[in-house]
This record gives sequence, structure tokens and C-alpha cells, in this order.
Amino acid sequence: MSDNNLDTPSETDRLPDEPMSLVEASQLNLLVADELQFEQKGVHLTLAINGEQVSTGVQIYRAYPLSDPTHYLSICDEENKEIGVLVEPEELSKENRALVEYHLNRRYLVPIVKRILSTKERFGTLDWAMETDRGECRFSTRNLREYSFSPTPGRLLIQDIDGNRYDIRDVNALDKKSQDMLYKYM
Repeated sequence: MSDNNLDTPSETDRLPDEPMSLVEASQLNLLVADELQFEQKGVHLTLAINGEQVSTGVQIYRAYPLSDPTHYLSICDEENKEIGVLVEPEELSKENRALVEYHLNRRYLVPIVKRILSTKERFGTLDWAMETDRGECRFSTRNLREYSFSPTPGRLLIQDIDGNRYDIRDVNALDKKSQDMLYKYM
């Protein structure tokens, strides 16, 4: 532990595989929109804070992607360590906001299911064909009970074996054939 503050261990006092303490986890770094400058360099998003380069492989996550997708963005470096949290992304400059929204849209691309076309069980997986707002898609899932969840009543998110999600906004709005196929595996 460092000598200057015996109550809060610094990050360097912790072993590499040791989890953060509650004190460390509670020290949230809030970012100020006016101090941030995002730039696209090839496939990488870079971040400078007050003109100083911070990271060349920035990752952006929504802290509350379903309940509050427009606030609280977690900005992480190339090693996925959090740099800080941006509470009000709409306060970013027009150019910065466009880059952030582009990266969020790529990360959180979730097709909305309109109807289920077919299902087929194969060797412990379930193959789906669905019509979505982005066209017809095919994917596989494992146990649907473990790889789906309902964020609100009547809504269902299904996760495929690659980690992609598919959103059924209202199960009751699906046609009867789609509902039958879905309930068969729930």
C-alpha cells in the first residue's frame, strides 16, 4: 500500500489477478464532454482528453443499454480498462457525437424480429430463420432458456452462439405460427 493514503490502495498495490476493492470500484471518473476529442484513425477510434492522447483503441459501451441508452457511456481503452464515464453524450460536439453514435450503432446492432420463419434442432443447437427489420437472417442458439431474457413483460432478447442478440419487442404481436415455434423451445 502507498504511504500517502492507507485507506485506499492504489491500482499498483493490487496483484494483476486480484479483484478491485469496493473503494477502488466506487471511484468513478466522470468525463467532461468539452474536454474530449474522438478521432477515427483507420479502424480504430482514438481519444484525447484536453489535447493529450489517451488511447488509440477506444471502446464505448452503454452502461444501461436497455433502460437508458442515451446516457452513461463507459469509455474504455484498448485493454478494455475504463477511462471514465460520460454521463451526457449529447453535450459532445457534433463531430464527436457522430463518431460515438457510429461506434455505438455498430456495437449494439440488434435486429428486431418480425416473424419466425423456421426452426430446426441439430446436435444440441437450434437453427433459426427469422424475418427482421434488417431482412431475413439465420442463426443458431444453444438452450433457449439460458440464452434469452425478458427485459420487460412481453419482450424477449435471444442471444445466438456468436453473442449476437435478436429482439422480439412483443411476443404477443408475433403471428401464431411464430409464437408456436418460439414456445416450443421455451
